[in-house]
Amino acid sequence: MRETDATYSRSPQLPTELLREVVHHYARAMPSRGHDKPRESYKPLWSDFEPLTLASKALRQLALEAWFEVYYAQSPDDLLNVWPEFSIWTRELHCVELGTDLQIRPVQWSLRAFRRLRKLRVDFDPAQSNAMLLMRFDHPRNIAAQLQELEVHDVSWPSPMVLRLISQAFPGLRVLKLAQDLVWCNLCNICRFATFKDHPPEEIVYEKVVGLPKHYAMYLMPLTKLQSVHLTVSYGLRGLTSLNQSNNDLWSGECDACMDMMFASEGFKAEWIERKKTMERPPSLKCVRWKFRHKNQEEVVVDLEDELENATGQNEDDEDDD
Repeated sequence: MRETDATYSRSPQLPTELLREVVHHYARAMPSRGHDKPRESYKPLWSDFEPLTLASKALRQLALEAWFEVYYAQSPDDLLNVWPEFSIWTRELHCVELGTDLQIRPVQWSLRAFRRLRKLRVDFDPAQSNAMLLMRFDHPRNIAAQLQELEVHDVSWPSPMVLRLISQAFPGLRVLKLAQDLVWCNLCNICRFATFKDHPPEEIVYEKVVGLPKHYAMYLMPLTKLQSVHLTVSYGLRGLTSLNQSNNDLWSGECDACMDMMFASEGFKAEWIERKKTMERPPSLKCVRWKFRHKNQEEVVVDLEDELENATGQNEDDEDDD
């Protein structure tokens, strides 16, 4: 009887694997703080996690594991002295880089401590020249190769050179997400602020055709595992052309001025659309999604000197391709 009483007096303990699932389900059920807000953490509040850490030693460990599955870093220094457990816990890294690529900085964002990283999100300051700041990320080959998703917010000058840098740095990408004020026009080969006569559809989805600017698609070709590209671009309402729901022109970033001038020729327009239909796509690409966010053009920062330099450089690349 004493042995039986002792047995029944013990508190039952769930297996660690089951407790881990319970904690992760709890974490996923918490409301996000807004994934689309740039330069802000979208992790749940720590106050929602803290009670778990006080319940028991086992739950404390599992709660910390779930909390640091996403790690939010506001400077490169935040990555230098992380806990050893982060190499196992952290699957998603969210970095905020507010600097400019006009200054040479010796400090890099080091990803070496995150051996199980699957997603990297980088938020830039749209008021700064930042297109080359991705070069500040120190990504060892083994970590870069296993990265499956890259999300970049507010690149100031999203020229094809940015896509080239991405494809060279992260060869294993399956998902690429870009959110930016400007968009590359493949007619004039310049980054432009999109304008339309009226509001565009909430979303445009391409599955049967590539749906990307030609130079974007060209520099993404080495990404053999890339399955989807998501582009969110800002737009204004002072344009001369409309982007209707049927999207007969297969819009993929063309600026309002080029469409108004060049699409006036039905022959050129038909030829341009046909070229889009036959454009070569990255080997595994299944879907391209465009989303639009309304913004006043006065709020968008455009460096005209950079615009001229990039346009000249890209035109030279086009001549080499031809």
